[in-house]
Amino acid sequence: MKLVKDTVASIVFKLSIGGYDGEVIEVVKENEPFEFVFGKDIMLKSFEDRLQGLEIGEQFKFVIPKEEAYGTYLPEMQVEFEKQFLIDQIDNPEVIEEEIVLDNYLPMQDEEGNDLSGKITYIDEKIVKLDFNHPLADLDLYFEGKVLSMRPANAQEIMDGRIFEPTQWVETGPDEPKTCSF
Repeated sequence: MKLVKDTVASIVFKLSIGGYDGEVIEVVKENEPFEFVFGKDIMLKSFEDRLQGLEIGEQFKFVIPKEEAYGTYLPEMQVEFEKQFLIDQIDNPEVIEEEIVLDNYLPMQDEEGNDLSGKITYIDEKIVKLDFNHPLADLDLYFEGKVLSMRPANAQEIMDGRIFEPTQWVETGPDEPKTCSF
């Protein structure tokens, strides 16, 4: 079997920046492999392009240049907000001091309803500056890994693009029906 669209892949990998021997950003090990539905735009297209056609047990090693990864760093993606505006957006006033701190990421939405995440890079009494560039912008990504397993995706996985977790039935007692947990 080869890794193609609508296949559930289980892989391990090491992601580095600055070269294969550079700074390690993420390591996924065999005891907790990364699983995804291939061809559903869950991963970077350039990542999937390099994995396509691999077989179980096959190792991979490739670079994704920044232009095919998260692009170049754009200074215009740094946006200033009035601090009070951000405070007004937080539902729970007790967590404001925990949320509006340097290097924290604030979830937001643009005008079209797309989810964004901005890293707080500056705070003063009136202004908070958020950086909406991806944390890996301007970086080439170095991957080394292995395909552990794969299987055809089921209809639900193909539709949702997410791994289907089987239902588990839990015994509740002799006089009560089983309950379903997800």
